[in-house]
Amino acid sequence: MTRVPTLATVALLLTATLPTAACGQTQGAAPASASASAANPDSTLARADRGRSKGAERAQVTIIEVSDFQCPYCREFAGSTLAAVDSAYVRTGKARIIYINLPLSSHQQAYSAAEAAMCAGAQGKFWPMHDRLFTTQREWSGQADAGARFERLAQALELDMAAYRDCTVNDRVAPIIVNDAMQAAQAGINGTPAFILNSPAGQRSLSGAVPFEQFAREMDALLAAQPTAEAPPARQP
Repeated sequence: MTRVPTLATVALLLTATLPTAACGQTQGAAPASASASAANPDSTLARADRGRSKGAERAQVTIIEVSDFQCPYCREFAGSTLAAVDSAYVRTGKARIIYINLPLSSHQQAYSAAEAAMCAGAQGKFWPMHDRLFTTQREWSGQADAGARFERLAQALELDMAAYRDCTVNDRVAPIIVNDAMQAAQAGINGTPAFILNSPAGQRSLSGAVPFEQFAREMDALLAAQPTAEAPPARQP
C-alpha cells in the first residue's frame, strides 16, 4: 500500500511534528504548525502539536504512526497492538511515538475525528481521545451526527467544552492536520496505518495492522543495532 519512504522524507515528517520544527525547512518555508509554535509556544496549535507525541524525547527509536481515525485497520492496530508497543517500548523509555494524521478522502468523518483528537490534545488529552475514537468507531463512522458524538466523548474526558468548541468550530488545528497529510504524501504514504521506525541505527517501515510480534521484531532489531559508547581507557597505575 505504500512505497518505503527515504530517510529524507522521514526527516520531513519529523520536522512537521517535533517542537524544534521552527528550525526546519519544507520547500523553503517552515510548516504552519511550526511557525505558530515558535511564535507562541502556549497557543492552541502548539499545545495540540505537542500533545500527539508521548515517550522520552531522547528515546532510542522514534515511531511515526500515520493513521486515520475512521480506518478499520487503524482501529484494529489500536486495539490489538498499540497497547503492547506502549508497554514494551514507550513506557520503558526505549521509544517515542508521534501520531501523524492522514484523514482519507473516502472517510467522510475522518477529518472531524482528527480535529476532535487534536483539540483534545490542546488540553493534554490527545491519547485518551485517540483511544475513545477508535473504541467507538463503529458507532460514529458514517453517521451525520458524528461531531455531536465527538462532543460527548470530550465531555466524558472532562475537557473545557468552551475551549474545545472554539478549537473545532474555528478550525484551530487545521494547519497541523493539513500539513500532516502533505508530509505523508511527500513520503509516498497513501494508505493507513503506516509506520516509520527511525533511530541512529537506521530505519524500518511497516504498513497495515501488523501484529505485535512483527512490530517487536523490527523494534528489537533497531535497538540491538544501536551504537554503543566506547569504554574509557583504563587508568594507568
